[in-house]
Amino acid sequence: MMETIKELGQTQQSDVQGTTVGTKYGLQPIEFLREIVDAAKNQLYFANFVRQIHLPKGVHDVTIPKKSTYEGRSGVDYNTSELVTANTAMTFTTMDNLVSVIVQPTVNISGYALTKSALHTNALNLLDIAKEELSYALGDRIDQAIAVAIGNATSSTSSATGAQTLYGGDATSDNTLSTGDILTTDLIAEAAKLLKSQNKQYRASPGSGGGYGAVSGTVTGNPWMNSPDDPYVLFIGPAQEMALRKDSQFVNAAEYGGNEVVQNGEIGQYLGIKVVVTNNVEQVSGSEGPDAETANAGATMTRCILMKPKKACALVWGREPELNVWDYNEQDQVRISLVTHYAVSVIYDDAIVFIDVADA
Repeated sequence: MMETIKELGQTQQSDVQGTTVGTKYGLQPIEFLREIVDAAKNQLYFANFVRQIHLPKGVHDVTIPKKSTYEGRSGVDYNTSELVTANTAMTFTTMDNLVSVIVQPTVNISGYALTKSALHTNALNLLDIAKEELSYALGDRIDQAIAVAIGNATSSTSSATGAQTLYGGDATSDNTLSTGDILTTDLIAEAAKLLKSQNKQYRASPGSGGGYGAVSGTVTGNPWMNSPDDPYVLFIGPAQEMALRKDSQFVNAAEYGGNEVVQNGEIGQYLGIKVVVTNNVEQVSGSEGPDAETANAGATMTRCILMKPKKACALVWGREPELNVWDYNEQDQVRISLVTHYAVSVIYDDAIVFIDVADA
């Protein structure tokens, strides 16, 4: 497959000359710092907690096989007496719990076209800056793609296991959230219970992005246990971090001991759950909430996500990121591109619990 970079913006001298510094005089020298004061960056978090799959060259798609659920004590058939009668056969169990997720990586290309005039007349190393911008932008794009994919997981129904949804306060949908329906330690404990239980609750109105309405019952799903080698992770936004920082129960419990590995954005552990703060969780103000109801959120809100790492979601690389720099003499330019193929897909919807809460 041929890939081309179309309509690259051409970075000229005027684009990178900076702002005016006023009138200059020959005998009053000016010193220009050869450093950049960076704008604020979103840190990258989600990719640390998903399964990453690297496809070999020549492979178009990947099929991720999985068990919908373990058959367990009620799914496997048993004979409970001796098979003494002639021609009486034992009961065999039908293996019908194997399914798969097919993921196809797609092309992602970005780049800069820098005129050689801009490169030769600038105090900064524009190529290094371009490399950093492209690398960071791709990481941020992938991190948000993972957050959105997880946030769009399909909810449990009366007949199928899936993601579960909790709401702050007495809300039963994003639309009914109101001021004061914030994240609490009780909600974290409740979410952990739902993730661990094989009885997955479903709400009156299910759908992609989480069910809403009253809890109507439960359906059998996977009991995801919180294990020391792969602990639960809870993604929250800055507003929820502030709420937890003010909660003495969280502050007193979220202390580390030993040689614990701390991930980017991690502010502590609570009930054995890693708590990570990121701006890439879904945050809504004055627009449609992330649950399946097509209605505006009742308050400025954040979708927090509790999940079982490596089981909830996969990041599939079809082509590892490649950074290329070349002379484009036809237009007296140096061009730089970052090319990769990737895709994100949920593996187990029921390894996810949404916690939709107001920010204040």
